[in-house]
Amino acid sequence: MRAARKILVAIVALTALAGVVFLFVQHQRRQGAEPQTPLAPAQEYVTIYLVQAEPTEFHLVPVERKIGGPASPEAALQALLNGPLEQEELYSSVPITAKLRSLTVQEGLATADFSAHLVEDFNGGALLESYLVAAIVNTLTEFPHIDQVQILVEGQVVESIGGHILVNRPLRRGD
Repeated sequence: MRAARKILVAIVALTALAGVVFLFVQHQRRQGAEPQTPLAPAQEYVTIYLVQAEPTEFHLVPVERKIGGPASPEAALQALLNGPLEQEELYSSVPITAKLRSLTVQEGLATADFSAHLVEDFNGGALLESYLVAAIVNTLTEFPHIDQVQILVEGQVVESIGGHILVNRPLRRGD
């Protein structure tokens, strides 16, 4: 009889302990603790800048893009390089042949290195060149940890893309 009583007391004690642990975990979840494993990857958005043409003028416009994972400067630049969607009445602000060779971010400065196609295939005047530069800078500075952007071509600082806008130094939004 004593052995049965000891076993019963042990079972009641373990059950009480399990209940306390369960209540503690539930309390932590209510306090805002995130689950450790999400059920599905997050579908996030980035803002890129494309050209909108009107009968007498052009505008640089922000456009949201859904990407297949977490928002990042690399994903945003790739979306910019991909250009407008087929159903959009917009134009690419960057030559469609341009490729992103690398992107680094250090201490608020994003350094974006593009293929030579950025310069070779740019076909526009001062206004479209300003939109190209602003599209890159604005897309990257949408991220709060990026304040400035240095544009490189084939790993080198260039004076300009089309001969009108200086890009030989780090640029800020609105430069």
